Amino acid sequence: MISRSGLAILASSVCFIAACSGSGYAVRPVPRIAADNVGRPVVRLQEAFGEPRKIDTTPTKLIYVWFIAQAPAGAPAGFHGCELEVTVEPNSQHVLGFSMSNIGWAKCGEIARRVRIAAG
Repeated sequence: MISRSGLAILASSVCFIAACSGSGYAVRPVPRIAADNVGRPVVRLQEAFGEPRKIDTTPTKLIYVWFIAQAPAGAPAGFHGCELEVTVEPNSQHVLGFSMSNIGWAKCGEIARRVRIAAG
């Protein structure tokens, strides 16, 4: 038997999932978003994460850096989140690769964002 609070959570989850799928949006973990966008324009990541914290320029590539804050349960007060570094080809603006770093007690794999999905 499901408690009232459990039923409410289940009902809201189903509504949220249905709303996301019907509207062309989905909730995805940060590593999956980054991996799915390798070879695609970096603007797609900007749609998901906003403007990067910084963009470093080298003679052969651009490096976009995003910091995604997270407040893990039980973590002490402080700076926690995920840093996403994305290497971009300067001419085509396509993502070449990425790396992620956990900052503080954060876990990058547990952070999710709502992203627009391609119409099938």
